[in-house]
Amino acid sequence: MNRICRTALAAAVVLQAATPVLADTGEMEAAQARWEAAFAAGDGAAAAADVFTEDARLLPPGAPVVEGREAIAAYWQGGWDAGVKDLKLGLIAVDRPSDDTMIETGTWTVTVPTEDGSTMEVSGKALVIWKKEADGVWRMAQDMWNGDS
Repeated sequence: MNRICRTALAAAVVLQAATPVLADTGEMEAAQARWEAAFAAGDGAAAAADVFTEDARLLPPGAPVVEGREAIAAYWQGGWDAGVKDLKLGLIAVDRPSDDTMIETGTWTVTVPTEDGSTMEVSGKALVIWKKEADGVWRMAQDMWNGDS
């Protein structure tokens, strides 16, 4: 009986050590909510200043890297001007390798216009690195996504 208990305890310890430790999702959910609100407002400059670090990078699918807050503002403004709207984010996992860094694995859905004038939802997955800046605000430093097709 003792041998069974020791084996079970040893297995539990090994499994616990192998399980990734995820950050408290509250801060990530708040950061995501800020991005959804900025996206809904459709103001590229304000959204970029509030949500992205000064030296942030976007890695959009099938397109060149977009670097810096000003270029990111222009990128998103182009999307909003074209009719992209209704961003909805989902959270799969959050890893927190340090006090000032969170790595988000998530999902996204947006509404886009079609050629016939109607709209459709498109969705995908994202990997985002968030940095907590000196003002205590979490901002995106790297944002990479792909579409589900």
